Amino acid sequence: MKRSNLKDAMFLAPGLTAYLVFMVIPLFMTFFYSFTDWDGISPTFRMVGFYNFQHMFGDRAFWTSLRVTAVFTVVTVLIYNVIGILLAAILFGNTKAKNFAKSALFLPSVLSAVVVSFIWTYMIQPRDGVINVILEFLHIPPINFYSSPMMTVFAMSLIVTWNGLGFFVVLYIATLSTIPTELFEASKMDGAGKVKNFFYVTLPLMVPGITICSILSVAGGIRQFDHVRVITGGGPGGATRTVSVYAINQAFEFRRRGYSSAIVLVIFLLILILTVIQLYISRKREVEY
Repeated sequence: MKRSNLKDAMFLAPGLTAYLVFMVIPLFMTFFYSFTDWDGISPTFRMVGFYNFQHMFGDRAFWTSLRVTAVFTVVTVLIYNVIGILLAAILFGNTKAKNFAKSALFLPSVLSAVVVSFIWTYMIQPRDGVINVILEFLHIPPINFYSSPMMTVFAMSLIVTWNGLGFFVVLYIATLSTIPTELFEASKMDGAGKVKNFFYVTLPLMVPGITICSILSVAGGIRQFDHVRVITGGGPGGATRTVSVYAINQAFEFRRRGYSSAIVLVIFLLILILTVIQLYISRKREVEY
């Protein structure tokens, strides 16, 4: 082996080893255990074939958690991308006020999900929560964020997007900075206003950034665990439980590691399929310049 190749291999070895140990090997182990009845503790287990998957598709609790995950994902993806693009377009520039706004938006992304969840848990309490205290001061009827499972899911979606919106805004601003200014100047010379300039120039050229942000937001919504676990724990009867929380509950509370592995494998395949679809759509809509 040449010396240069040896240096390259040594440089890649730590990261590649970590990737194999923490990503590839657990993935294959999950695939294997999804066909077993392993409880996660016993040294022995039995191969049960596709029983876990058959049980999953007849499990009402699984479908409830999948429905909650779908609502959660749709709301967060829309907010991350629609509001993120609009805020990025507004804040794109170098003025001090805009830089301050960028920093203020990104600040919640620095906080951990657990900290954010605990803070907002106290803020959305029906009686003594900060939000309802402010509404009462303004003579506005209070909001019960726990009045129904879907209301709670929607509230958690807003909390999650508050926590991560700044990250997506920064990504979209970085995407805008890659667009040549000559294109904006040419559109202005052709008489395009701000609205037409946004929809016919800015938005089509942001497709690569939109693809990345869409993939990240969809994957994050499907994998959502920490905010839900801290805020509601899944709610009464698992009414606000996402599919990731359900998988963890099956693994550690009920010691059904094989069944949990089957659920995790379905989550992985779902993210993979949606990612491929998004990449296929974005390639058709991507504009070269």
